[in-house]
Amino acid sequence: MSLFSGNKKEHFDGLLGIDIGPSAIKIVELVEDKGRLRLSTYGYSESATTEENSASLLNDPAKAAEIIKQIIKESGMKATRVVAALPSAQVFQTIVTIPPGKSKEEMKSLIETQSSKLLPMPLADMIVDSNILDKDLLPKELKDLAVGGDGEAARESGKNIRVLVTAAPKVLVQKYIDLFRQTKLELVSLETEVFALIRSLIGKDKSRIMLVDMGYDQTNISIVDKGVPYLHRSMKGGGLMITSAMAASMGVSFAEAERVKCDLSLSSHEAEPPKAVQDALTALVHELKYSLELYANQAFHDNQTVEKIVITGGSAHLPALDPYLTKVLNVNVYIGDPWARIASPSGLRPVLDEVGPRFSIAVGLAMRLTENDK
Repeated sequence: MSLFSGNKKEHFDGLLGIDIGPSAIKIVELVEDKGRLRLSTYGYSESATTEENSASLLNDPAKAAEIIKQIIKESGMKATRVVAALPSAQVFQTIVTIPPGKSKEEMKSLIETQSSKLLPMPLADMIVDSNILDKDLLPKELKDLAVGGDGEAARESGKNIRVLVTAAPKVLVQKYIDLFRQTKLELVSLETEVFALIRSLIGKDKSRIMLVDMGYDQTNISIVDKGVPYLHRSMKGGGLMITSAMAASMGVSFAEAERVKCDLSLSSHEAEPPKAVQDALTALVHELKYSLELYANQAFHDNQTVEKIVITGGSAHLPALDPYLTKVLNVNVYIGDPWARIASPSGLRPVLDEVGPRFSIAVGLAMRLTENDK
């Protein structure tokens, strides 16, 4: 799903996936090699993690552009075309139901009318992308409008069709356009983080999966079924929140707590997280349970249970996090591996495993290289 698409070309030597976070920028360059995606190189720049350093780099486009150019130069990246992700917390996503229209114009009008009732700002101030899920219910001449879904639930009910609507403020999209203009790179597309994560962590898996992206100051939760995100929630709190809670619990400075957290992530083999970490995870656990309940009560699908949870992001390597969450949520939890679907040098694997959760979005963005809509 793309909320912005630049000019399309027929030939691609490689593609850059660029993930701009509040305190870090991650870039992955992928190329095609004998019909498979191969990791060419990657790089990142991460500011010192402090409570004062949480302002988004997007608000300083000149600084962000210089960081991007520096990463590209130091890592030897050659691709000049980019796919970037819009921050989930600033993107609106929902599923609306409409009666099947008889023409593209009527369908567009129906979707806009229904969406405008839910959007957080006027339709004229947003860029809106929509994908019809129940393609089997459309007239034959409108089949090309639909993406995903099998239409079974709606077909059996004989009622309205479901449409996945994603919207972003035009001012936000313009920030990215202006930023990449300063980098001299070609911005091919902007998309939402969840679709990048689906690409890198789920692939063709049709299971009902909860994705939990534990970022620096935000945790994004999505529940995906057959590649369609039916629920999305963002909560304030990520690695920053965990470090702050650990500092308070241990009576140490924020910087010291951050060092302890990093050391634990790299060396701990405990059966469960330390008490300070468990206390810091209380709000997250509550939000995950609430999200599971919300999904179970949604009327947009027939499936009520999530089969597994995949966690990613910079805090995914907290000690014993996956078995701990498995126990408290009663759902199998796994650490996502964004490198699983691309080729990479075997000798580099230990390093890739260590940094992998941080690069899940960037990898998924670059994986658009082999998609028809790139």
